[in-house]
Amino acid sequence: MSDLFEKGELKISIKEGKICLLYDGLGGDVEVKIEIDYFLDKLKEAIPGKIDDTIIDILKAALKVA
Repeated sequence: MSDLFEKGELKISIKEGKICLLYDGLGGDVEVKIEIDYFLDKLKEAIPGKIDDTIIDILKAALKVA
């Protein structure tokens, strides 16, 4: 199983307000789309401390403009 994963490629893009992850592997493709705000909120929760909260908030604002 690990050989299949190691020979694949992960592509990351941002489209229509979502983070799109596309894994292109030997056994096929898997695509996952996650709302940017949801992902960044979960990332903020996962990182201890408060400094990252400010950085992530700035990133969220920048991605809404882009």
